[in-house]
Order: sequence, then C-alpha cells, then structure tokens
Amino acid sequence: MMTLDFTPGDVRFRLGDSHAGLYRFADEFKPHFHPLRTPRGHCLTSASPHDHKHHKGLMYALRAEDVNFWEESATLPSEVPGVERHLEFSDVVSRGPEVGFSERLHWSAADGSLPTFEEIRRITCRHDPAHRAFVWTWATRLTALRPLHLVQSQWSHGLPDGTKVNYHGLGIRFRRDFGGMTRGHELRVDGAVLRERFQEQMGARPKEVTFVGSLDETWPVERAGVTLRQGQDHTLYVMEDYIPFMGLGPTNRAPMRLPSGGLISESYTVIVFDI
Repeated sequence: MMTLDFTPGDVRFRLGDSHAGLYRFADEFKPHFHPLRTPRGHCLTSASPHDHKHHKGLMYALRAEDVNFWEESATLPSEVPGVERHLEFSDVVSRGPEVGFSERLHWSAADGSLPTFEEIRRITCRHDPAHRAFVWTWATRLTALRPLHLVQSQWSHGLPDGTKVNYHGLGIRFRRDFGGMTRGHELRVDGAVLRERFQEQMGARPKEVTFVGSLDETWPVERAGVTLRQGQDHTLYVMEDYIPFMGLGPTNRAPMRLPSGGLISESYTVIVFDI
C-alpha cells in the first residue's frame, strides 16, 4: 500500500516504511524529486552537486529567450533567472495501490515579472513488485502566458551535421558512481544494450531509454536503473562519467515558438528499479 505524507515544503511517497521519493515543491527555483529511491532503498539521484548546482534529481524546466528556468541564473545578458512557483495541490490520492496529485504552478521571472507559463502537473507512483520497481508517471500541460521563444542552451551538444542537442525538459541527474565511475553501467535504447560511448546516442529519438549503473559501497556490488518512456517524439540528451545525466524535452532538437495561449502537453513514465 502506497501512501503520501505532506509537510509545508515537500511530499514523501512511501511504501510501508520504505521511501520511494521526496518531492520538494517549495524549492527556491523548481520543484523536483530528491532522493528518488529503488524498492531496496538505494538513492539514484544527486541534487545540487558541486559541478552543477541547478541539477536537482528528477526535474522539469525549460528556457525562454528572456527567462532561464533551467540554470536558475542569468547566463547571458539578455536573460534573467526564472522560478516555477507552486500554487496548490488538487486531486490528491494519498493512500492506495497508486498515489499522487495534481499541482498548479506559475512560471515567471524570480522577481515576479515576465509571466511565462501556467502549468498543471500530474504525478503518480505505484509499486511493481514483479519487476522490483517503482513506476512513476509525470504529465504536464503548460499554457503560454505571452508569445514565447523557447531556446536551446549555448552549451548544447553539437552533432557532426551541425545540429545541436539541447538538455531542457524532463531530466534526471544521477549519483556520481552511477555512470562511468564504476563498472557495469549501460544504456538501453529501445531494447538495444550499449555498454560504452553513451554520447553517441545524443540525438536519438527513443520511445524508451534506460540508464543502468553500479552502486558503490555495496558488496556484492548491486545494480539499479531508471527507464524513461515518453509519449512524444523528443530527442535524447545523455552523459555518463563525471556528469551522469539523461533527459528528454520539447526543445532538445530545436528551438520553438509559442503564441500566447499556446500549449505544451507531455507525458512520461519513469521506472526506478533494482536488478
């Protein structure tokens, strides 16, 4: 039986006495999950590591031409930092085989100017004992509050054909030992298993991608993984080694423009499992 515990700043998803994940909705910049755990209790995420303070577990953010919701700071003279501000929860299911909530958020510049999006976000979780997994759903409906130009980062990954792969959208920052720092890591893209050269998959458009890693300080060494399934056709951004990360998003392939009232509607399944 899954349950939800609410505090003034976060929501804890529990299976009995075990914790599946902590949703931090009162974060200064963007709500996110950390820690995100397997059924055995292994935390697979990292939040605000020394190399990228704005990387926060499982998170969702975009970047407009004038407001940066991802980096949480101005990285160009033309932009200001943005905030995804929690407003309220609704449709709460706090106990049962699947629990979750809907959340209303308002996206704007940190000082309240430049209203950008009104968002309805739906998050649920259930336990799948047959596959030793927690199965999460993350669905979002973003309504543009003004004409928007959503841009790619200046640090996007360049491909040989001259196109760039961006990393905004739904992303997950893994614990550092989960990537190339330990043996046994692999990437599975629509069923194909890759054990090296993760970045060669930059620009792939998978329906399902899985990042598997080994867990330090376990003996015998244990392994776990996270699968992202998407209901769209977004491009994959993935890194291993010192910055283990993967993400899918609407601007990963190219910038996009939205009129006032324009919509972004997305759905993802996130499966966190032990091996």
